[in-house]
Amino acid sequence: MLLRFAAENIMSFKDAVEFNTFPSSKTHSHEWHKIPCGHATALRMSAIYGANGAGKSNLLKCISLLRAIMHADKLSNLSFTDDLFFRLDDKGRTNPSELAIEFFASGQIFYYHIAFTRKEIVSEELILSKKTKDVTIFSRKNNNVEISADFLNSMGKAASVDVFLDGINRLLRPDMVALSFLGYYYQNELPVVSVAYYWIMNLEVVLPSMGVKNLPHLIDTNLEFAELVNTIVPELKTGITRLQVKKEKLNEEEIHPNSIFYEVLTEAKQDPGFPAVVPYAKTGEISNVVIENGTPYLKTLEVIHTDSNGKDIEMAINQESDGTRRLIEYMPLLYAVLKNNKIFIVDEIERSIHPIMIKTLMSKISESKDARGQIIFTTHESCLLDQSIFRPDEIWFAQKDVDQATQLYPLSDYNVHNTANIENGYLNGRYGGIPFLSNLSDLKW
Repeated sequence: MLLRFAAENIMSFKDAVEFNTFPSSKTHSHEWHKIPCGHATALRMSAIYGANGAGKSNLLKCISLLRAIMHADKLSNLSFTDDLFFRLDDKGRTNPSELAIEFFASGQIFYYHIAFTRKEIVSEELILSKKTKDVTIFSRKNNNVEISADFLNSMGKAASVDVFLDGINRLLRPDMVALSFLGYYYQNELPVVSVAYYWIMNLEVVLPSMGVKNLPHLIDTNLEFAELVNTIVPELKTGITRLQVKKEKLNEEEIHPNSIFYEVLTEAKQDPGFPAVVPYAKTGEISNVVIENGTPYLKTLEVIHTDSNGKDIEMAINQESDGTRRLIEYMPLLYAVLKNNKIFIVDEIERSIHPIMIKTLMSKISESKDARGQIIFTTHESCLLDQSIFRPDEIWFAQKDVDQATQLYPLSDYNVHNTANIENGYLNGRYGGIPFLSNLSDLKW
């Protein structure tokens, strides 16, 4: 579970700004949304509102950037188009950008903080959060890493690690991430560090340009998922009766070495049993190539409509509207949040989707008392501002201050009665997080 995330001197964040999923003591509705996380408690839903340009998407971009830093291992592997510091203050240029995340994984609460510039890591620390006294696992200042004796003692390891640390500090370069280095290469020696590393690596951040492309393989191999999808999709009244997968063997001899299929097949062979995505940029089809028992298969998603005579009509996914495609791509997300302990962070969750449909999906997650996952998303859709779906402490707002820096705050900061129509209050500007426009008559428009 994600407990909190903070950003400073990066994108539209000037001073340290925090988003968290901690329940407010003033809110007592939807108690089943509260998930025990050791000595802390997290909420499993969060909706973030704000005007265009307020910075709500930047929060998710920062989380995605932290994940990308872990995947890259070193800053030089990332494609920074520009410096990331807050550009509307001269002090930003001389200070590092900072990201921090606190999360619950494998029965423990971790806190990770990194300060960096475009070219090097300035500082890092990984801490185990305890009820009485936190335990620092490692800390890094510039290129010097120290592993704390308290942590080593708690792990039953000898406190004398001078030779070990000397080797690490010789290998670690200024642009290399210590958490990635230790978590990947020293999994046996420092398994707790590895837990934190892989938790951040496996965060699911869905930005508008992304799509969930492993649907055909999921529907083909996961019966429970297929049943859930084909129960929910007809309820959305898009005209689709069900989804199915067309599965066919690939003849390798017929695949040209310079074709896209050859590249995808090569990727699939490197990881048998896992789907490789076929990039149908022009047609928009969703297909996977998977090696199963040594045989390559092409799996293509098909949608089934029913005509006036009750006959099934097969159609390609590219014949559906953008909104319908988006709804279908959300099915793995819905399944993972309802059935698995997965975290999804989604930008513009309502994009191209009718308000009633997105409200139906969020209501299903909200009403489920067995859901084990967590969903955090940004949105402009005011119909979701409904206390039958969200607790006040699950609704957040992003707004720019006088310095044009993003600030974040929850609805629970206000005294909101449990019968209040928060949608009307929001649209009337009572809670902020909306655009304030000039008087159009003054502009002679």
